[in-house]
Amino acid sequence: MKKYFPEPDLSRRLSEGDETAFREVFDRFHRRIYHFALGFLKDKDQSEEIVQDTFLHFWLHREKLDHQYPIAPYLFTIARRTVIDAWRKAASAESFRERVGRIMETLHNDTEERIWADDLERIANEGLSRLNEQQQQVFTLSRYEGLSYDEIAERLQISKNTVKYHLVNALKIMRVHFNKHDVMYTYVVYSLFFCQ
Repeated sequence: MKKYFPEPDLSRRLSEGDETAFREVFDRFHRRIYHFALGFLKDKDQSEEIVQDTFLHFWLHREKLDHQYPIAPYLFTIARRTVIDAWRKAASAESFRERVGRIMETLHNDTEERIWADDLERIANEGLSRLNEQQQQVFTLSRYEGLSYDEIAERLQISKNTVKYHLVNALKIMRVHFNKHDVMYTYVVYSLFFCQ
C-alpha cells in the first residue's frame, strides 16, 4: 500500500515546487475530480479535460495553499470553477446555439399546434351551437362518445332512421360551417372527434 505524506507537509512541499508531492496529490484525487466533472457534464472526454485543467491550475497557483487546511476542498473549488467555465464556453459554441435553435423551433411548432387546436375547437363549438337540440344530441353521441345508430336510438328513445336523419343533417351543417372558415372538414372531423 502506497504511503502518503501528511497534508501539512505535502502542502509545504507543493509550495516549494516539489513535483513528487504534486504526483501524490494527482494520484489521490484525479479519479474523484473526474467523477465529479462527469456527474455534471455527462461527457468522458470533457471530464478528462476538466481533470487536466484543474491540476494545471492547482500547480500554477500552488503558492496559495494554506498548510493548515486540507487540499481536497481547494482542489474541488478549482474543479467546480473549471466546470462552470466549460459550460460558459459551450454556451458560445455553434453546436450549443444550434441545439438551442432546435429546442426553440420545437417550442414554436408546439405553440402553433396548440393555437391551431384551440381554433379548431372554437370553430367546432360554434358549429355545434348552430344545430338544433336533437341534432346536437345525436352528433355528440355519435362523434364524441362513438355510439352506433342502434345505441343512440336506444339512448334517446327514437328510431334508428330518425338518428340517421338527424346525423346526416348535422354533418351537412357542420361541413358548411367549416367551409366558411376555410377548414378542410374531413380533417377536422377526424382530428377533433377520432383522435381524442
